[in-house]
Amino acid sequence: MEHGGAPAPETVYYAGRKERLTVQQQQVEWLVLVDDNDKELGIDTRENCHKGMGRRHRAFVVFLYDKDGRMLLQRRSMKKKLWPAYWDVSVTSHVYKGETYEGAGIRRSMQELGVEVKKLDRKLDYTYFAKFGDYCENEFCVLLTGKLEGTPNPNPDEIMEMRYVTMDDLAADMSKSPDRYTPWFKIAFDKYTRQKPR
Repeated sequence: MEHGGAPAPETVYYAGRKERLTVQQQQVEWLVLVDDNDKELGIDTRENCHKGMGRRHRAFVVFLYDKDGRMLLQRRSMKKKLWPAYWDVSVTSHVYKGETYEGAGIRRSMQELGVEVKKLDRKLDYTYFAKFGDYCENEFCVLLTGKLEGTPNPNPDEIMEMRYVTMDDLAADMSKSPDRYTPWFKIAFDKYTRQKPR
């Protein structure tokens, strides 16, 4: 779930000290560090949050449904450092300092899909860790769901392909070919379908 474009705070707290960021530091994407209960611990760069064993940070996934109840899936661009060309949720990214999970989901829906999503509902949360080469995901992740209105105009830097699926067809394909899907998608889908019968 690595994405650019975070507005950087001008002041951060590091090791209990208040420090002002340089102009160069303000051009870096800063993510919110949390514990397993989503308690804020500070901020760190996207690079540090994903390198090696990473640092646990806030993230979200969004399941968007069309008028026929089918979920929109995206296939991650080859430009992605993590899990390129894997099938993924409708939208996924990080929550920035001062944002709600729902607000972050609405922001990224426009940035990734070019669609305005009016409302997202929080369904569940989970923590996970997944390695990918020298990098990883180490996240406190919230699942949001919503309705897709309008026709997506995907950002090619983020998405190489899209498709709509029923929940039953997705479950069957994910069971048959799990390696085609991102780890956070598989976890979210499993937890959601156990909680909510298809």
